[in-house]
Amino acid sequence: MKFPDYKTLVITTLLTIALSCAGFALLELNLVPYGFTLFCVMPFVIGYILGQYPNLKISLFFGAILGIVCFFYLLFINGLESMFCIITLSPLLLFLLFCGMYIGYLIKKSKSDNDKKGATKVSGYIFPIALLFISSGIEKFFTEKYTDVKIETRIVLPYSKELVFDYIKSFDTLKSDKPFLFKIGIQTPLKCILEKDSIGAKRTCYFKEGTIDEIITNYKRGEILQMKITKYNMPGRKWLHFQDAIYLFKQIGDSTELTRITAYKTELKPRFYWGFWEEKAIRAEHEYVLADLKRRLDDNANLNKR
Repeated sequence: MKFPDYKTLVITTLLTIALSCAGFALLELNLVPYGFTLFCVMPFVIGYILGQYPNLKISLFFGAILGIVCFFYLLFINGLESMFCIITLSPLLLFLLFCGMYIGYLIKKSKSDNDKKGATKVSGYIFPIALLFISSGIEKFFTEKYTDVKIETRIVLPYSKELVFDYIKSFDTLKSDKPFLFKIGIQTPLKCILEKDSIGAKRTCYFKEGTIDEIITNYKRGEILQMKITKYNMPGRKWLHFQDAIYLFKQIGDSTELTRITAYKTELKPRFYWGFWEEKAIRAEHEYVLADLKRRLDDNANLNKR
């Protein structure tokens, strides 16, 4: 294999960008759902088409990587995807892209001795395009668009449930240590402000790059604080549709077991892959807020001892 082959590198890079943009256009036109077809079949198809190149050179693989990087950059600078989504998607996308390239190359090579050159070339493009639209049709008409998910995180705090309730309903200036996932694009919570202590009150949570608006739907001091998410103002595509944020309080001796629940609908598939990253991201935000809650309660307790 010859490297660097600049001609192959440039052609593959431009072709990868063009095919990726075409795939994203299909998503925007609602011809491809935001699920298995987009995240699994699409990169495989792009790789399969690239595999029709005369020789499977190292430059071909580097060109594909460079093309994907350029495509992701375009998405990021235009606010179409967040850095977290790009980073978590990359392993799955590149793996399937390279699988498609290799399989496409093997099929093309096996047919080249028996088929006419023109027929081989045409079939190399018809097959992946047909596969893409068949997969899209099956997914759109035979699978549910949304999956309902609940993520729960618990913490035990050595304080009364009424005091814990008062310290979590509204807070300012979070100062706990940031988990690693915050460094690769998860939105950082800054504060949550509750306008009044009653059902129907508005609660606004501020993040580094946006806000979440909530309405109190259940308010029982020391028992439950439940909010319905009414508006989600964050950068990137809205593939998660947050529904409820809930705090449950349970007195255990002199301590309180606090349960934080986030309920949402998600369009992302395959669930074995995206479910893992969604849970990691939401738990990271839960733990960040709860760690700050513990800090503020401890500071208050130390202040009262003086």
